[in-house]
Amino acid sequence: MKTIIKQRLLFVSLICIGLISNISAENIYKQLTVEKCDSLINANVTNPNFIILDVRTYGEWISGHIEGSVNRSTGDSDFQQQLEVLPRHKIFLLHCQSGGRSAGAFIKMKNLKFAEVYEMQGGIGSWKSKGYPTTTNHKPKLMLVSHTDSLKSTTGTDTINITITNRANDILAFSSVTFSDFHVITNNFDNLKTLAGAEDYTFSIYHTPGYSEDDSTRVFIESNGGELEINTVFKDGIIQNIDSEFQEYELVVYPNPAKNSLFIKNSSLLNIEEVSLVNINGQVVLHNNDFSIYNGIDISELKNGIYFVRVKTEEQMFTNKFVVKK
Repeated sequence: MKTIIKQRLLFVSLICIGLISNISAENIYKQLTVEKCDSLINANVTNPNFIILDVRTYGEWISGHIEGSVNRSTGDSDFQQQLEVLPRHKIFLLHCQSGGRSAGAFIKMKNLKFAEVYEMQGGIGSWKSKGYPTTTNHKPKLMLVSHTDSLKSTTGTDTINITITNRANDILAFSSVTFSDFHVITNNFDNLKTLAGAEDYTFSIYHTPGYSEDDSTRVFIESNGGELEINTVFKDGIIQNIDSEFQEYELVVYPNPAKNSLFIKNSSLLNIEEVSLVNINGQVVLHNNDFSIYNGIDISELKNGIYFVRVKTEEQMFTNKFVVKK
């Protein structure tokens, strides 16, 4: 019995001094192998609070990066300020090219008391050497983060707070937002609001007093990072559940490798304004302001090698890599 009591007292003491890691309330800072980083990424594909933070230069990032990563360069004079405005409650996977620059950023984020930061050992160089994929695609991604239950004010008005985020790089901008409900509602959504990668935005919906039956409020958001439909279901004025459906814009370049012609599949029906082809040295080898999806791009004069196609739409810029092989 005395032994059991001593063990329990020791256990309580360990909790108090934080030596049992699973119970410690301290923030998490760890270095992970690329294999574990891949597992972490796959486990958080649909997590709006997970951010892959690439701290290389923009030029390095645009030439090949992990899908959905957000770029903040340690070489920027205001890099410290860029870190300070990032939401510190989110999970960050940090990397650079080989580990040198990310090590300094890792220390800065630790000093700023970010909740959970992981650093990729060996950087994206090690990631590539293990055969893991990179992309040249870059666009924002709209995602739902959270909502709060109806908040009753003194006047009886119910307030629903909804938080959305930009889960990837580039600036997220809204083209239209619609609200529908059987009851009269108002909102404070700012259509002119823009979000950089990893930024959140919270808006509110206000129900007029006096509704108690079953109800639902639908919010439909269109942006250059996809479309998001949020449907909030009520019963007796209390939120029962919230469903969301995301539709992502996508441009596909094919065939790849290409020989004489290159085509672009515009599944989201975005208006393509300009198309440019750039070689591996950054030189523009073709520019077209009158592009036809049906006719494609004549690349018969291009030599074998790696190229980038840059597609400018009315809302954003896409970049895809392709290979010419004859």
